[in-house]
Amino acid sequence: MTSFLLIISFLLHGISFITIYYLLKLSRSQQVNANELQTLLASYLDEIKTENQHLERQLSQGVTNEANYSKEQIAANPDAAGEQSNEENIDLPISEMDQVEASLQARVLQMYSNGKSITEIARELNCGKTEAELIIKFQFHQSIR
Repeated sequence: MTSFLLIISFLLHGISFITIYYLLKLSRSQQVNANELQTLLASYLDEIKTENQHLERQLSQGVTNEANYSKEQIAANPDAAGEQSNEENIDLPISEMDQVEASLQARVLQMYSNGKSITEIARELNCGKTEAELIIKFQFHQSIR
């Protein structure tokens, strides 16, 4: 009976040691992945910082159009050069003034502030009464907070 218990004990100890070994190996690989992730995020952060500095320089010079890249800027950032060359090949027609349309929510709130009822708003904007009512209630609920 004791020999049986000793065999089971050795088996359990062996399984425990193997499990601990694989867990240690797994934790080391996760540490490596965490280090790689940290390096990757740091490089992304550096890229974002350089882009922000570039944008600040452009804004301070009064240049806001991306089509005004100089040759030095294109040489410094080859990805932007490819995008610009694609944009230059496309001849876009000169359009007249852009038209801006207010959202449904803005129109509902404007009509409600002008004193129209929810039924009139829903009829004129071709939306449901419940939808108009919810937009109004949500807006006033947000303004109370």
